[in-house]
This record gives sequence, structure tokens and C-alpha cells, in this order.
Amino acid sequence: MEVTSLTWLVAVAGLALMGILSGLQWVAVVRPRSKWTIENVYGGSPDRTDPTAYFAFNQGYAWADAVLWAPLQIAGSVGMMLGHRWGFLLALVASVPFWYTAIPLFIWDRDLEFRKKYWVFTWAIFPVFGVLESVYCLLRLVE
Repeated sequence: MEVTSLTWLVAVAGLALMGILSGLQWVAVVRPRSKWTIENVYGGSPDRTDPTAYFAFNQGYAWADAVLWAPLQIAGSVGMMLGHRWGFLLALVASVPFWYTAIPLFIWDRDLEFRKKYWVFTWAIFPVFGVLESVYCLLRLVE
């Protein structure tokens, strides 16, 4: 498949967003209950809700992002930059969590008033990029 400037833009944006997210999530995997992780990765406070549920919810996303989503996005972005059809397919698959996970996180954050300082990053960049990557990869795969 032809590698265009837009392909590079989408792939590099995916790598950059996933690099930030997976870096933070790996910190959460390694130090799940540290003060820094609670303040800078999870948001909110376990004291505002059931601490068991708070840590289970956040650690579940940390593990899923670090061991499943990040490798898919990285492989997809690299495959796109190399012009392989499988790269666009993997990037399409990896684009879904960008916007899909926004739904439970929106409900969680809205109801518990978490992550107010990350609103633009969580509610604008991630879902918007996910939808754009989905559309771009789908269009490229059907051409």
C-alpha cells in the first residue's frame, strides 16, 4: 500500500499518544498504589469511592493498555509506515479503544468527579484521534 504524508501523520500520532499512555500505564502496573500513580495516572482518590473498586478499575485498564493495546497500536503504526496492509488492519483494531474506552471513563469521571485536569487529553485527544484513525484505516483498507 502507498505510504502518504497522511499515513505518516496518523501513524506517528498513534505512536506518540500510545507512548505517553503506555509509559504512564506501565508505571501503574509496576507501582499501582503509589501516591504519584494515584495523582498522575489514575486521577481522583481512592477515598472518594470504594478503594477496592477504585484500584481494580484503574489497574485493569493499566494492564490492558500496557500488554494488549500498546503493542497493537505500535505494531499497527509501524506496519502503516512500512506500507503493509496488515499495519492498517492492526491500526484499525487498535483505534477502537481510543474512543470505546472513553464511554466508561466518561461515566466514571462524571459520577465521581475525577480527572478534571486531564479533561482535554481524555475527552478530546483520545476519542477524536481514535475516530479519525478508524475512518482513515477503514478507507485505506477498502480502496
